[in-house]
Parts: sequence; structure tokens; C-alpha cells
Amino acid sequence: MSVHSIIGGNGTIGEETTRHLAAAGRQVRIVQRRPRPIAGAVATASADVFDLDGLTRAVEGSEVVYLIIGLPYDAKTWLEGFPRAVSHAVEAARRVGARLVYFDNVYMYGPVQGVMTEDTPDNPTTQKGLARARAARVLMEAVEKGAIRGLIARSADFYGNYRPFDQVKAIAEKLVKGRKAQLLLRADKVHSLTYIPDAGRAVAALGQQADAFDAIWHMPTDPNALTGAQLVELIGALLGKEARLTVLPHLLLRMVGLFDGTVRGLLEMSYQFEQDYRVDSSKIARAYGLTATPMRQGLAEHLRFLGYALAADAHQPGGGLGSAGASR
Repeated sequence: MSVHSIIGGNGTIGEETTRHLAAAGRQVRIVQRRPRPIAGAVATASADVFDLDGLTRAVEGSEVVYLIIGLPYDAKTWLEGFPRAVSHAVEAARRVGARLVYFDNVYMYGPVQGVMTEDTPDNPTTQKGLARARAARVLMEAVEKGAIRGLIARSADFYGNYRPFDQVKAIAEKLVKGRKAQLLLRADKVHSLTYIPDAGRAVAALGQQADAFDAIWHMPTDPNALTGAQLVELIGALLGKEARLTVLPHLLLRMVGLFDGTVRGLLEMSYQFEQDYRVDSSKIARAYGLTATPMRQGLAEHLRFLGYALAADAHQPGGGLGSAGASR
């Protein structure tokens, strides 16, 4: 059986990818600095992505290598870290004769009027966007030169069991206590969200398709993007709670950002909340039939995962949607 090595396999997307690869009969190896065994993985290997020789040893024997890592949400760390990590993953994959799947986001596109597709040109206006653009360029230049076969899997912002920050959980916790959900900067702009299980399923599927390589793919994302207000309303409807919200303005976030680096990082990406943010994933749907879980279904599944009981009408098709459902 072929070995599929996941650098960052103990992360949320890595775990979902492992589950689907294992279900397809692939041998999965988790590669981390301090790896832990997870269901579906048959092996672990200790390696630091910034140690090329150690990384190469860890992925020896792989048919496919996946780079699914996160770095501290800091512009300087990203500018230094992501291009270097991708460079090392490219070289390690080249040395062992493996294909490479790099899990990415859409920051390199910068502000886009309209819908982001795989053909949208890079136009980063932030340091984090520049970091992502440089990292992607490392991989695609290697592909263009014939050094390796690789692909980029790009996701919109996540929802689901994302341990660093679970937006759905944060909103639900407020609503069940009768408090106002908190949104950043605007509540009236649509914002595409990718369901984490969909991302893991798609990454695993792409890694097993030889003809998917040497290309960029967007992860399956519900085309019916909601505004922040509609998202809160839908979560409230599913929980049977009043959907109240407040919007955190720039001034307040700037003050919090003086003491919180994550908030400072979010402010750098403020354009994503101040204008419509739409991600198109029709390419992967046409090519491989990989479509997104409808937002309402994904939210219901995740709320159940979090331990919330859903409202009685939320179990019925179309039930409990309010005006958010009508807008979809």
C-alpha cells in the first residue's frame, strides 16, 4: 500500500484528511515535531518542517506528501515561515520522489470585487497575503520547472471544529446565554465559509487523483454565502434562541490589538469583513463531483458536535431558518 505522509497531521484539517485517506485504504503517516497517534494513521514521525534533512527522513517512502500547517497569526512569522516551509516540503518531496499537496488559503488574492476563482490573480495588500503569495509561488515554480508534481488546495475561512478559534462556538455560547453575538467590523457583508469536514474530504480526494496535480483547487464551499447577521440568525434559529448581535468597530479592535496579537492580525485582514468575500469552488465540483455541505446542514452538524440540542423545527428540511433561509 502507498504511504501518504501528512506534515501537520495532528491539526484539524490533517485529522479530517487522515480519516478519508484511511477509509480509502491508504497508509497514513503523521509528521509533527511531537506527533500523536490518531485514528486512521498507521505511523508517526517526528520532524520539524524547518529542518530539511529531518523532514526528508520523516517522509521517506511516501507516494504523496501533504503540507497542512498553521503558524502563529503574526505577519513577520508568516513572511519568514510559510515560504520556507513550502520550500522545504518541495525539496523533501523531490528527494523522496513524492507528489506534494499544499493546503493554503485565499489571502494572496487581496480585496476582490466579485467572486474569487482559481484564476483570480495574486494581488496581496497585506503582509499575510504577501506571505501566502510567496509560498504558493515557490511550489508552482517547482511544478513549472518539472522538479515535482504538486497542487495547491485553497480554502476560504473555516467553520467547524477549528481549535484555534471556533466562530460558530463563540456565537452559540453567547446566544444560549441570552447575550449578543459579536461580529467584526460589519454584519451586512457576505462571507464565504468552508466547512472543515469538506476541506479534509477534498484534500484527501485530490491527493489520490494523479490528474489533479500541477494545478490550484478551491475547497468545496457553499456558494450561498451568508452575511454575518444571517449567520447569527441561522445559528439562533437552529438553537431556538433569539439572534441578537453587536458589531465590534475598528476603534475598539485597535485598542484590544495593543495587547492581543491575534486581534492585530485580524485587523490587518479587515478588508475581508468590510466588503463581500465570495469564494467559488465550481471547478472541483465539475472535475470530481466534490460539492459543499449546505451551510445549514454543516452548522447543525457542528452544533450537535459541540453538544447543543437543536430546536425541534431545526430537524425538518428548511425548518427554523427565518429570513436567513429565505435569502439563500
